[in-house]
Amino acid sequence: MDPIERINQLREQIRYHENRYYVLNDPEISDEEFDRLLHELERLEAEHPDLVTPDSPTQRVGGTPVSGFPTVEHMEPMLSLDNAYSEAELRAFDERVRRGAGLGDTPVRYVAELKIDGLSIALTYEDGLLVRGATRGDGVRGEDVTANVRTIRTIPLRLTNGPSGRIEIRGEVFLPRAAFERINKEREEAGEPLFANPRNCAAGTMRNLDPALVAKRGLRAFTYQLITNGGDAPLSHCQTLETLRRWGLPVEPHYAACNGIDEVIAFCNAWAEKRRGLEFDTDGVVVKVDDLTLRRRLGTTAKFPRWATAFKFPAQQAHTKLLKIEVNVGRTGANTPYAVLEPVFLAGSTISLATLHNAEDIARKDLREGDTVVIEKAGDVIPRVVAPVLSLRPPDSKPWVMPTTCAACGSTL
Repeated sequence: MDPIERINQLREQIRYHENRYYVLNDPEISDEEFDRLLHELERLEAEHPDLVTPDSPTQRVGGTPVSGFPTVEHMEPMLSLDNAYSEAELRAFDERVRRGAGLGDTPVRYVAELKIDGLSIALTYEDGLLVRGATRGDGVRGEDVTANVRTIRTIPLRLTNGPSGRIEIRGEVFLPRAAFERINKEREEAGEPLFANPRNCAAGTMRNLDPALVAKRGLRAFTYQLITNGGDAPLSHCQTLETLRRWGLPVEPHYAACNGIDEVIAFCNAWAEKRRGLEFDTDGVVVKVDDLTLRRRLGTTAKFPRWATAFKFPAQQAHTKLLKIEVNVGRTGANTPYAVLEPVFLAGSTISLATLHNAEDIARKDLREGDTVVIEKAGDVIPRVVAPVLSLRPPDSKPWVMPTTCAACGSTL
């Protein structure tokens, strides 16, 4: 067979099987068969280097580490989401939307999506070809992490029947729980400090300067938003998600169209516990107006879109022993206390450290070494100490006092 014909055939097969394995979670061939296809393509491209293209599956991992991440500007600002923590706050959000849209008592059609506990990413495609991946940054400008994004096999290097021109696709990069456990086990065996949770690991991985290491970590991604320069675009969010899926992009499949806020609340209640069985961490539900024309009418504040909110699942709590209060010295020289805890399993991970913010916070809560304490995961992510259990306090306990000298250099604080 002609090398050009065989190379094109192999690329098409590999892209198909990447989509089956990484996006649809429904592989048709074994890992060994997939590797055989990839190795044949690598051999043919090595023999015919003039036939190598940027979107070839062999070009996901660059050869050498990069020296740093340049800053790039997003097509539109990447805004944060306002939060809702209760059914009452969800109903207040719905009331604001209906009032702003002038709909009276008419139910609004929303889309409810599981809130992926990862980090935001902006993917730029030109004529269907992936040309850039950037972090959220300050919302206007982010870091160009294209070399790392290319290693994420759920993200296609070329869209299937994608549009012409320039588009930006927003999504979330995350680390599956199984990959997180594997990485921490490897770090423990190597005597390296463990990652606190999958989100921290994913964020640290995305900012690593060596794409080869990033490729080994096993990051995944889901996409949910399309930014265009005009032209034909979907009219609703549901249509957007279907369009992204049709182009070969990964879309989290458990979203639901909801006619009114009652259906949104039912979705949130249904997933409060069911989410524990997912392969990734999620700390809430993102609720968005489905009609994109109505979104434009509602507009945004300086920080948040008025047409969306993030419902956060209630934090989980546990009791454990506060073994010691240590002080960490940050990059700026700030001395910040933190809690060393008797390890306890909470909301999907083992907690042995927790933030204590500052000496004033410790004094206000009257936290002491040796206390039995209540801990929770704020937003299901960051562990924090809520309060001591005074009935279980040792009789010889003493109030904790912040050191007067720096833990790193000994200078006076």
